Amino acid sequence: MIPEAARCVKCGLCLAGCPTYQLSSSETMSPRGRIALVQALAQGQLVVDGYSHEVLASCLLCRRCEAMCPSEVPFGMLMDRGRELVRSRQGWKEKLLIAILPRRVWMHLLARIGKAALSATTPMGKMLTQARLDAPEPEELCRPRGTRTVGRIGLFTGCTGSLFDSAAIEGATELLLQAGYEVQIPRRQACCGALDAHGGNGKRAARLLAVNEAAFASAGELEAVVSIASGCGAQFAGYPALGEKHVDIGSFLAQEQVISRLRFRPLAKCAMVHIPCTLENVLHGAEAVLQLLQRIPGLHIVEAGKRGACCGAGGTAFLLRPDLADSLRQPFVQQIGGLAPDYVLSSNVSCRLHLQAGVDTAGVQFMHPVTLLAQQLIRD
Repeated sequence: MIPEAARCVKCGLCLAGCPTYQLSSSETMSPRGRIALVQALAQGQLVVDGYSHEVLASCLLCRRCEAMCPSEVPFGMLMDRGRELVRSRQGWKEKLLIAILPRRVWMHLLARIGKAALSATTPMGKMLTQARLDAPEPEELCRPRGTRTVGRIGLFTGCTGSLFDSAAIEGATELLLQAGYEVQIPRRQACCGALDAHGGNGKRAARLLAVNEAAFASAGELEAVVSIASGCGAQFAGYPALGEKHVDIGSFLAQEQVISRLRFRPLAKCAMVHIPCTLENVLHGAEAVLQLLQRIPGLHIVEAGKRGACCGAGGTAFLLRPDLADSLRQPFVQQIGGLAPDYVLSSNVSCRLHLQAGVDTAGVQFMHPVTLLAQQLIRD
């Protein structure tokens, strides 16, 4: 039994926001259809088979339904529990991805081999072409230079951060240092656990949670624990010991006492800002990112797509279900191609990789918002 599933009253208000329902018009592929399936599986009314696995695994976990649910059904948690029930029917590709992606050593090895061995036309090959293999390991403790220290921040970098988000890690560190904060990046931190939790391996997700809570606890007194990728942040926000201290990097920097210490050089360019589902629906940090970018004088800002619309990345969905992911990405690709902005900015690494893989427009730079902010930062 999963008591939380009973909170769904099947009102259907979630249907308009569900990307897989909008594509399929299938009740089964809707939030309430998936909740009914989880209930039936948990109560033994249905047996686990390939179809039940596909119905649950194809959910992109955008959690739009959760954000708009009047009954406050914890849909993300229910999907994690449901995927535990159908984990035995995972295919080998899904098992392999969940095994490799959260492990830094294995992921670096895959990137080195895959860059040469995999075709750049495949989803995995496109992703690996964007990996940075020469990124330096960040310092464990960075202190502001010539500035009075106002506090200490713990920075969560994520399991693939050094490969795909190294510029954002460097940028976030520079911005925090300029604002007067010491930046602690514990060496012992691990994957946030999202990939395992969403892949049905709740036990390993719990172990990773314990590793991260211990790593940041050993760092001493921290004003906040800041994450860079919104997908990681959505998982971190549910940590029992660190959840209350967790803040998305954009929301932290946008606080008046922080942003007032930062100044930026003008930039007469156009930036298209993609708001990831996890940032909008779980962390509620969309406005903070937009407010930060508005601090750059002369920057023209355009939002990508309709607020709350899913780009289709869905963690590993763009690798495992490319047809579904590409269909949802298409409106974003058309908008980027039509506007041809100088920058496309996204706070979630899988969304950014997925969008970049679908765009051929020359001259468009894809990056995390804090990377652009750090480029324009006026340093003391």
